[in-house]
Amino acid sequence: MSSYAYLIGRPDKQPVFTHETTENEIAHSSDWVPIGWLAMFEPRDVQVVEEPVDSETYDPETRTLCPTLMRKKEAALEALARRRERLAKVLPPELELQLHGLEAAVAACKAPYIQIVLSDLDSFVSYRGSERMLRDLVATMDGDNAKQWRAMLAHVDTDMGKSLSKVDFSPLTGVSAVVGFLPEKYTVSLGATKPTLAKDMPIVNAPVTVAPPVVQPPVVQSPVVQPIAAKAAAKAASKPVAPATMPVIKPAPVSSKRPWWQFWAPKTAVGA
Repeated sequence: MSSYAYLIGRPDKQPVFTHETTENEIAHSSDWVPIGWLAMFEPRDVQVVEEPVDSETYDPETRTLCPTLMRKKEAALEALARRRERLAKVLPPELELQLHGLEAAVAACKAPYIQIVLSDLDSFVSYRGSERMLRDLVATMDGDNAKQWRAMLAHVDTDMGKSLSKVDFSPLTGVSAVVGFLPEKYTVSLGATKPTLAKDMPIVNAPVTVAPPVVQPPVVQSPVVQPIAAKAAAKAASKPVAPATMPVIKPAPVSSKRPWWQFWAPKTAVGA
């Protein structure tokens, strides 16, 4: 019985535990996580999600955990472009071109985030600590360690000899080992060339669909309140405005001495 992994678009950075519809599905894979998918992520993108209570398979006596990979779409595309040169050392030319179809499919996704859902993949959901294995697989992308690459290729059912130049992809599963199963419009034929791909399947980065912000309606006063408010404002404006600080004025001092001119006034006779 096959188990599946799904590459999906997400409207936010909150990962889901399972994927049960085709909505926002970019690609799917059987029995493993394709090399091209892993090349879009970093080890720090590994998260662990728990099965929700409303799941059909939820068991209250057990706690089902599963690792997942979550990242912004733009960052994922940049990582894939950066690792194309290294992947060319491992992949034969006809399989390396399959990454073009994966890039086009991811770029066409309108969601701002992408996630790899692994809850239906037995090798991850059934084992404790499987997030460490997933993190190791992603870390393999940035080095030439033969031991790590041998484990990576064994994950996608591919044999490797003594070096990275001795990799033997199966004619039947080589494409799915690299990109999984893409929609028909993004499927690259094994006889394709780079010039024809650039013309027939251009990379078009779809605009991200973001939920519009909630706009609060303006507060409008009722007709009865408006005249009252206007009248109060006019009344307040008509009042004289007192200065911020009243000046302190000191009275002039009163002298107890007679003025000089009173000393020189003519004397009058007493009783005159």
